[in-house]
Amino acid sequence: MCGIVGVLQQQQPESQLAFINWALETMHHRGPDSNGNWNDAVFHTGFVRLSIRDLSHYGNQPMHSQCGRYVIIFNGEIYNSDNFKAAIIKDGIQFKSTSDTEVLLNALIKWPPEELLPKLNGMFAFAFYDKQEQKLLLARDRVGIKPLYIGWSRDGIVFSSQYDHIINHPYCKNNSIDADAFTQYISLGYIPDKAGIIQNTMLFPHGYYATVSLNASISFHEYYAYPVATDKYNNNNLSEVLQQSVEQQLVSDVPLGTFMSGGIDSTLVTSYAVNKVNNIQSFTIGVENSEMDESEAAQSFANIFKTNHHCTFIKNTEVLNMMEENFKAYSEPFADYSSLPTLLLSKIAKEKVTVVLSGDGGDELFWGYPRNQKIIQHALAFKESLPMRNVRFLKEKLLQPSERHYLKRHLFTDDYIHYYYKSIFINGAEFWMNRLIKETKKDPYFLNKIIPESSDLNNVAMLMNKTRKVEVDLHLQRILLKVDRASMMHSLEVRVPLLDNEVIDYSTLVNYNDCIVDGHGKYNLKKILAAITNDSLVYQPKKGFTVPLALWMRHELYNEISNTILTMPLHWQLFFNKKTLQQMLINHQSGKQDNSWILWAIYSLIKWDNIHRNKFKN
Repeated sequence: MCGIVGVLQQQQPESQLAFINWALETMHHRGPDSNGNWNDAVFHTGFVRLSIRDLSHYGNQPMHSQCGRYVIIFNGEIYNSDNFKAAIIKDGIQFKSTSDTEVLLNALIKWPPEELLPKLNGMFAFAFYDKQEQKLLLARDRVGIKPLYIGWSRDGIVFSSQYDHIINHPYCKNNSIDADAFTQYISLGYIPDKAGIIQNTMLFPHGYYATVSLNASISFHEYYAYPVATDKYNNNNLSEVLQQSVEQQLVSDVPLGTFMSGGIDSTLVTSYAVNKVNNIQSFTIGVENSEMDESEAAQSFANIFKTNHHCTFIKNTEVLNMMEENFKAYSEPFADYSSLPTLLLSKIAKEKVTVVLSGDGGDELFWGYPRNQKIIQHALAFKESLPMRNVRFLKEKLLQPSERHYLKRHLFTDDYIHYYYKSIFINGAEFWMNRLIKETKKDPYFLNKIIPESSDLNNVAMLMNKTRKVEVDLHLQRILLKVDRASMMHSLEVRVPLLDNEVIDYSTLVNYNDCIVDGHGKYNLKKILAAITNDSLVYQPKKGFTVPLALWMRHELYNEISNTILTMPLHWQLFFNKKTLQQMLINHQSGKQDNSWILWAIYSLIKWDNIHRNKFKN
């Protein structure tokens, strides 16, 4: 696990060494074990390494091919690298290392990207440069586990694992705020793929590669898309698929453990890991709020699986003291405040291990969220005209909220996919957006890829699959971003076996009826875990891994957050309605509404602006 940075200059080549050195220094936490840089007349690149596989200097980067023509910088892990290594050896290539980087370098020489990339099983972001042709290939893994940002101007392109490097490079630092990305951030709490808060910058889209040549624009190519429909059915055994994916991701030359929150997914991953690794270490944290705390369940599971379990019970004051570190860890605007306990958990785990396996992805692939169980019920409303929806809504206002089928969102949304998209908004965004934001709203790139497909409300399976694609291509991205930045801030590699290629492929062939049973989401995963533990532990209500932000913002954080928001810089004031901001703060402080998440999003945006812009002085 590492950090990469580079610049390909189109015109007026000049030294990028000062920028590269600054970038390596400011992402030292992503790779504290070694660093390196290389350049020719037009391409300048750098790398920081967190040594995981082949700890020798032979695994260092930038790594050059034996013929001397190619160079690669690669962040991530390729778990099936041995599959390609055998074919490459037959070509007469002799390997100096046991690293997957050297395999990937030679595989990119042997096979074209459209053939190779769909077969790579892992998490990755890399840059592969042809010195002779002066051509650059950039790529990111299937579902966006590893970060890659790019920025561009007529003079060239800059890329990095960190967004602050992009916006501080001369190509981009004077660019204006991107209004579309801004509105997406306020809605989702992060900025999705193929967008950037600063114009001419973006988070590189997952499942894509891009080619860049001198005097030519960047050309994007999609090599993987999570499918909406399939005409196949999966007869494979899910437990065997999960076991294989966990085993494959246990490869490591450094100490390894698991995050085990007490929930289903991370516990299931741990259950497979203990079959292959003795005395595996598991980590969780307990919180003061009993509605959010799962540490007791985690301990019970640890007793069953006999892991070397570490639970740290944290106080609110400890999390509050981490706020500044949290804003430093996220070099892009980010508003998921569960990053605070994730950051602390990563810090605790790093004291014992260098790699952990997590359970991220289970909810998205196997319909695990409570909102997934309301998809069919809420979609039926769109079979009726808007006037009829209004009538139904007025009638149901007399019912209890749990008994209502028609919501305000039904009256202000034209189609079901947009309706469902709004269900993944941060709390408060849907209610306040039209009054708060002066800009028009543009859909994210990956939502636009789903919308054009017909939404047959009578085809329930198709409807369930399309909403799952919204989860994978949009909501999951926020989770992965959160975990990568929090863990790498403490030089900890987090692997996600539930997002292994084989598990992803398995999920696309599963019917929703296998996952939603008797009010339980991801029932197929729960059934496997219950068989090796007990029902009382497994079939508990889902809890969130979060902190009591609403309470803090009425007490400890109120003055700091309200003052920061109401005195924000002028370039942000232009986007907001100040009277609405004042009303949001008043309503939250009085207890009339819980506006904590959307207020935190605005506060985080201003903190990001203060901390991460205008940092690099050439």
